[in-house]
Amino acid sequence: MKRLLIFVVALSLTLLMTGCVLSTSTLSTTQSTTSSSNTDSSSTTTTLPSSSTTTSTITTTTQDTSTGGTVTTITYDRYQTFELYSMNDFHGGAYSDIETLSKIGEFLKYKKESTNHTLIIANGDIFQGTAFSNYYHGRPIIDIFNEIGFDAFVIGNHEFDWGIDEIAKYNDDNLDNGEAEFPFLAANILSTSNDEALDFTEPYTVHNINGVIVGVIGVIGDVINSISASRVEGYYFDNVYETVRQYAYELRTSFGADIVVAAIHEYNASTNSSIAALTGDYRVDAIFNGHTHQNMEDIISRNGAPLPYAQASNNSSSLLAKITLVYDRVNQTITTAYAETLSESDFSSSDPAVNTIINTYSTDPTYVSFINEELAYIPYSDKKLLAKWAASIIRDYVDIDFGFVNSGGFRVLPSGSPFTMGDLVQLYPFDNFIKTSQLTGAQLNNMCYVIESNDVVADDTVSCSNGVFKQNGVSVVSSQLYTVGAVDYIFDKTNYGFLQGLNITQTEYLMRDLLADYLRESKEVNSSIVDNNYYSTISFVSDNPIFNFVCSTYYQDIFKSIV
Repeated sequence: MKRLLIFVVALSLTLLMTGCVLSTSTLSTTQSTTSSSNTDSSSTTTTLPSSSTTTSTITTTTQDTSTGGTVTTITYDRYQTFELYSMNDFHGGAYSDIETLSKIGEFLKYKKESTNHTLIIANGDIFQGTAFSNYYHGRPIIDIFNEIGFDAFVIGNHEFDWGIDEIAKYNDDNLDNGEAEFPFLAANILSTSNDEALDFTEPYTVHNINGVIVGVIGVIGDVINSISASRVEGYYFDNVYETVRQYAYELRTSFGADIVVAAIHEYNASTNSSIAALTGDYRVDAIFNGHTHQNMEDIISRNGAPLPYAQASNNSSSLLAKITLVYDRVNQTITTAYAETLSESDFSSSDPAVNTIINTYSTDPTYVSFINEELAYIPYSDKKLLAKWAASIIRDYVDIDFGFVNSGGFRVLPSGSPFTMGDLVQLYPFDNFIKTSQLTGAQLNNMCYVIESNDVVADDTVSCSNGVFKQNGVSVVSSQLYTVGAVDYIFDKTNYGFLQGLNITQTEYLMRDLLADYLRESKEVNSSIVDNNYYSTISFVSDNPIFNFVCSTYYQDIFKSIV
């Protein structure tokens, strides 16, 4: 029904106004000013110059019985410039800073207000990553994007981290929980039961910019394995290339799109090249990528104008991707196309309205109390050792034989002290539950290949040698059952073996909560033993992993003896 409405409005706008809208507008929500007239008598005359001239004059004549008729003449430059911007993988400001968003906002608002040819896209993985965004499930960023004037938001893999329903509420017409003033795009996220798309999303958005129709397709890449299986149960991600091809054709043939942009939350060189090879009504004019956190600003050569593609790495040197297109109204082709990325040095002052939004959420007393809770300092400054530490905490706190985590769970290391709950959320931003099952020693032996490849990290008692799983140097008994626990992100994957076990149970424990409990109790122990000439955990932080391991093991032995 939504797509039919978009089509009807777009067709009406094309027939009645011949694209003579000076400002950017989304066709799905724009009503023609002539559609309410009681008379259906109108005629439109469009005059285009030859290819040797530099301007195009379009004269629209509408017969109105009440006024006797009106004549409107609009003159465009022959060549129309478009500035397209994309923000990808912002992660709540984890790799830059939430304050940076205010500077980006000031820049983008200026572009929107000073030009009539700017589009702004969020290309996935925008919310999850910091205490500021996680605590409110992304609502501050929704409010900021509304203020800036974003035109579309593409669903990425980390939009599933809290359950996709948490994102859907921003398009449920309930102002109390926040509402996005832009569409969510997810052309290829489909139901396994009926092949229908997420009901709060659209496959694309259509804009009339100075008479040129621009369509933006939003697609998630082949990244379903980057999401906890329970979060995407009942969905599949359709082929990126086929989806873009299908909707590029629909945009050009049903909406008369002059320009088609694909915003893909993934970078795959082969996919980009395949899309660049599309021609005719399937042609795509630009690609924004995401997910891989790479700085990219390049073109793919082909017949006619090249296809530009861009992605920001989302650090201070690469915060925003930009693609510039120049469209020739006479020949109806792209004449110029190039990509670039913008760094923090490209932005000057911050935006007062965005600052107000940030301040409103960041000063909420409950939030302030949450993030400012002081914890003991983490025992390692190396992410691999932190993973082994976390797996050991699963083993000890859940009271099982072995603990496991994924190798990439720890993200942004703290830069100073004291270490707070806000730092912990940024260090481990995922809401992963612990699940347990019972595996035989033979099944544990089969897990050695994922442990040795560092895909899965086991607790500090585990080692593997020639496919033999050992605890404290002793081989497990092939026929004996052992209770194992892991974060659900890896537990639910079929290739790791946890699901082959007996008595599968989801516990009430969240990984980050266990880490917080450990660090709270460690802080109390630090206070109680410092008078006995021991040192707090912060004293154990070193760039030398061996020193870290020895000191932390000594400390853990003390801690275990009193709990």
